[in-house]
Amino acid sequence: MAKVEDLIARIRSHGSNVMIDSGKLKLVNARKLPEGAMEFIRRNGKAIAECLDQEAAFEERAAIIEFDGGAPREWAEKFATFCIQHRPDGVDDMDWSWFISQCGKIIDEAPERRAA
Repeated sequence: MAKVEDLIARIRSHGSNVMIDSGKLKLVNARKLPEGAMEFIRRNGKAIAECLDQEAAFEERAAIIEFDGGAPREWAEKFATFCIQHRPDGVDDMDWSWFISQCGKIIDEAPERRAA
């Protein structure tokens, strides 16, 4: 089966969209989807909703890092990816926490370095 992110991209490529509204999946321009798509979306609604939640968490985190932290968008997106994912296998909680903290520190201090 294709990744859920790819399926959402396919929905959007047809000029349609899927989003969460009041805790439920909502389709915009569903008539533009090919036959059978609606049933597939219904069967995979939970996975689609989880992916959309993750997408929203990523966008929110990246925006905070970019606007509140003053980081370039590219940095904000890369750091947001680390912030919302689980630690990799083989890395203990303390090491992962240290890594995330150090990344945040670098981003926080970067504007100060540019100004100096």
